[in-house]
Formats: sequence, structure tokens, C-alpha cells
Amino acid sequence: MRFGAHSQMLVHDLDDDAMWIFERARDWGLDALELHVADPETFPADAVRRASAEYGIGVVLGTALNAHNSTVSDDAEVRATGRRHLRGCVDVAVRVGASKVCGGLHSANGHFVGRGRTDDEWKRSVSALREAGEYAGERGVTLTVEPVSRYSGYFLNTAADAVALVDEVGLPSVGVQLDTFHMNIEESDMAEAIRLAGPRLKHFHAVENNRGIPGTGQVPWADCFAALSEVGYDDLCVFEFFPVDLPVMARRTHTWRQLATSEQVAVEGRRRLSALL
Repeated sequence: MRFGAHSQMLVHDLDDDAMWIFERARDWGLDALELHVADPETFPADAVRRASAEYGIGVVLGTALNAHNSTVSDDAEVRATGRRHLRGCVDVAVRVGASKVCGGLHSANGHFVGRGRTDDEWKRSVSALREAGEYAGERGVTLTVEPVSRYSGYFLNTAADAVALVDEVGLPSVGVQLDTFHMNIEESDMAEAIRLAGPRLKHFHAVENNRGIPGTGQVPWADCFAALSEVGYDDLCVFEFFPVDLPVMARRTHTWRQLATSEQVAVEGRRRLSALL
């Protein structure tokens, strides 16, 4: 098992001046970074590729659709913008040598419409993911769809939802991503949710129930790692933590108190979870 950190533990959005995060990841003993792609057109792909090679830190990409580019929107123009965004993220992955594009690829993150998902929205998401998945598969890139808690989205909340969506898309290049922070809210049994995902599980976020240091809260890590072993997952576990000193991310994630530092989450979290492994 390898460990990584989300780039938004350190910076909000990436630019050419943010490549110091690779040195930081190396100093923290991490294997990889999950880099947030806000806009594929402005993502510093060349600088990322150089920094990844210089510091020996692997790269995967993460992104999230929003209201202006949701692929489940009633507005055809908005849906088309979302499809372009997903293809653009795949193009960035090819440029930086990332094997995965992860996250909220299924619908708008943090956008609510006062009801649950509809059958039409489901069909739109399947169609968009199938198109993006074919594009990604041809380029050796895997897409992973992440169910999030009811407080972050209404479209995809559980592992069962994600499995159903991925199965309907029906492509080996589109898999499931699970995050223990969201699972702690929505799943009755985290280990069973991991088993349900089975071989579809292609990416994993190792996040404590309160987003503090992994191993200090209520997530049943031993059960989760046993389940990960059962399903054959031996890939990247990414820490995701949003410090109050990054005010944009703090507001977006409703983080009002300092539970730890990003360094403590990465270093102490890795130490604790490695001991369990």
C-alpha cells in the first residue's frame, strides 16, 4: 500500500509557483500527490511533470464538477461543458503521466436542488461517464467516481450507488472511489461497503471521521484494511484534510477549527496506518 496527500492540504489551486508541494510531500515520506484540476486549460502540466520526476513523487489527478459544468444538468450547454471538462482532465493526465482522474466526476459537487436524483439525471451521468471513460481508456487512464455524503451532494451517496453507476457504464476504465470520511456518514458498515465495491475499487481516500489525524478517531481502520486486502486493493491511500489557514478551502468544507496540521495528518497518519498494515 502506498500513501499520498491531496494537493488542497497545501494549496487551493495549482500554478507554476506551487511546485514546492512536491518537495514537501517527499519530506513527509509520501509516495504520491493527488492534484486538484480546477481548469484543465490553466493546469501547470509541464511544471507538474518536471517536479514529479525531480522529487520522485507519483501523481494522480482529482477534480469535481460544479453547477456550471454538471453532466446531469437540465441545460444541454452545461452538460456539454462538463463533458469537455472530463476530457480535458484526461488530456492533463496523459501530459503529466497520471494513471487516474478521481473524484466528483458524476455530478455537481456541493450543488443541491431540493430533491433526490432523477432517472433522467442518472441516464445523463451514465452517458457522460461512458463517453469520458472510452476516451480515457484509449489513453491508458482510469476514471474513479466518488460517492459523497448528503452534505456534499445529492446524486451519489453510497458505495452501492457508485457500484450501480459504474456497472451501468460498463467500462474497465471507469471504477469506484471510496472515502472513509463520507462512508462514516452514509454507510452502515464501512468494511462491507469496501467488499461490495470489490474489484471495481480503483482509488481510496483514507480520512478520519472528523478529518483529523487518521487513526485518532472513529473510523474502523483495521476492519477497512482487512476488507481492502480481501478485495485485492493494494494501490494508493490518499489523505484529504483542509486546514483553516487555507481560507477558501476552509469555507468550502465548513472547517472552522484546527484539528491538526497538514503535516501531522500526513506524517502521523501514515505512521499510524502503516502500523495497522
